[in-house]
Amino acid sequence: MAVSEQAPIAAQKVDSDTRKPPMTPLAILLMNFGFFGIQFSFGLQQSAVNPIFTFIGAKPEELPLLNLAGPVTGLVIQPLIGAASDRTWGRFGRRKPYFIIGALGCMVMLFLFPFVGAIWTAFLFMWLLDASNNTAMEPYRAFISDRLPKNQLARGFLVQSMFVGLGAVSANLSLLIFQKLITGITDHGIPFWVYVCFWIGAVCSIGSVLVSVLTTKEIPPTEEELAEMRAKKGGPAGFFAEISSAVREMPVGMHKIGLVFLFQWFAMAVYWQFVAVSMTEKIPAFASTDPAKPVSEAASGWVGAVNGMYNLITIFAALALIPIAQKFGAKRVGAVALVFGGVGLLVFANLNNQYALLVPEIGVGIAWASMLGIPYIMVASMVPKERSGVYMGIVNMMIVVPMLIQNVTFGWIFEHLLGGSGANAIMLSGALLLCAAIAMLWINPPPDDEESALMPLGAARAITIYDKVVVGSDGTPSSLYAVDRAHAVAAEADAQVVVVSAYSPADATDEGARKELHGREAAFQALEVTVRHLTSDRVRRIEQRVVAGDPAQALLSAAEGNPHNLIVVGNRGLGAEEGQMLGTVPAAVVKDAVCDVLIVQGTRDRVPRNRR
Repeated sequence: MAVSEQAPIAAQKVDSDTRKPPMTPLAILLMNFGFFGIQFSFGLQQSAVNPIFTFIGAKPEELPLLNLAGPVTGLVIQPLIGAASDRTWGRFGRRKPYFIIGALGCMVMLFLFPFVGAIWTAFLFMWLLDASNNTAMEPYRAFISDRLPKNQLARGFLVQSMFVGLGAVSANLSLLIFQKLITGITDHGIPFWVYVCFWIGAVCSIGSVLVSVLTTKEIPPTEEELAEMRAKKGGPAGFFAEISSAVREMPVGMHKIGLVFLFQWFAMAVYWQFVAVSMTEKIPAFASTDPAKPVSEAASGWVGAVNGMYNLITIFAALALIPIAQKFGAKRVGAVALVFGGVGLLVFANLNNQYALLVPEIGVGIAWASMLGIPYIMVASMVPKERSGVYMGIVNMMIVVPMLIQNVTFGWIFEHLLGGSGANAIMLSGALLLCAAIAMLWINPPPDDEESALMPLGAARAITIYDKVVVGSDGTPSSLYAVDRAHAVAAEADAQVVVVSAYSPADATDEGARKELHGREAAFQALEVTVRHLTSDRVRRIEQRVVAGDPAQALLSAAEGNPHNLIVVGNRGLGAEEGQMLGTVPAAVVKDAVCDVLIVQGTRDRVPRNRR
């Protein structure tokens, strides 16, 4: 337990959360509405593009390589765009220019995609569509983190998950409905209903993003933040340097989910590519009448039903998973959710009734809700606000690397190890999700001071509000009672205790002046008494500070202007005059503090409660 001696008090640095006024529920909905259109586009990409590849002549074993666009563009574009948006500010804002450009790109590519007539054209359009989606998505996620104070981040990302699910459900339902209503195909083999679905997606993509842009303002950076942006090296070299620096400085919690991501995103890539192939093989009503086409039109339409089902479940599962994860810990809840998904896919691959396929998709939806929500909340709460863009991009690098590995390797695996069977591919996907669940349980939570207070990886703390509990002590029974109360709060919150003893450099005091500690030796003696009092082992992190100067300013300085800390002080404070009910110290602390202040009733010479 180190004791630090500090110079006279300097000005406090105000926490950035004080510049983020809380948003109303309607404002949070409007801010996230753009995710509906972006995810509508992603939903079409996940559910319709692979059947389109087969319509124009692609073989099942070629699908992984044809899907290289997703992971490659994600690996390159997401962190670069994230880093660029971190250092952008202009008349159109910080993040907004990027997701407007991305939404415009999605609109154009969705409009043009149904006109593809050759595999190379579809492959090119897939790259451009995915690049546009990624350009919009990552700055948008950082925008949510920029705009909301920490106590609203969980709600903000929860609403985001709901719109993600709603957009995907709408995309998949459009495939199912219009496949029933519109018949006929083009000379290139593309059904006419594909045109309608993709054109609706084009309108939704740009329309929903414009609603969010026009209704939600960005918070301007401070002069200090602007200076930091200008000081950073620009251009591709600067962006790559920023990404490299962020990777080296990543919080421990971000490293720990890498193995989980390897299994779960490899599994999901397999599922998206081969779900239609599996249904064509297993469901008699979906059997292909053309040997050259491994996916029937009926199966491609029913992909909308099964994928719509799991995305519908995601909307409701997201409502439940976040508070449960906050209570029991993200790793346990995430592991259970992945088990639901793995078992669901194992069952899915062995069913031969199209309507029965909807039941195991419930488990997939629970797993998908966990994948979409929990990691982003954890990252947003543990990384610096000014670097949220690059870190959101790095999280998605961790997603796309397993998908890139799948794209490069799975064609051979499918043909030589799985017997060219789509059902076997889906079973392997389910087994990989179970491996991800095991890997999640293998993760050890980070140290207490690196754990996310908003979304803990391990079991949640009983109190998750405070990072530090600051308390002053002059060694008297009254002040030790305040220390006792601070200790109790810190033990429940697993927070750090900072004990402050402030002293006057003078050796004596004029008659009538406040009773306070005089000289360094008296301050160190007061700390010694205080530390002997802190006998419980429930608070493992205790910092002691001896400060020359005003007691109130010493407490405020120790709290560091952080709204997530707590100051505990007796109602007479350090050295109140006899008879005062509220001393000058607590009065000054209450007046100037930006964090919570707990006033302990200690006017009588109370003896601190003994701890067993």
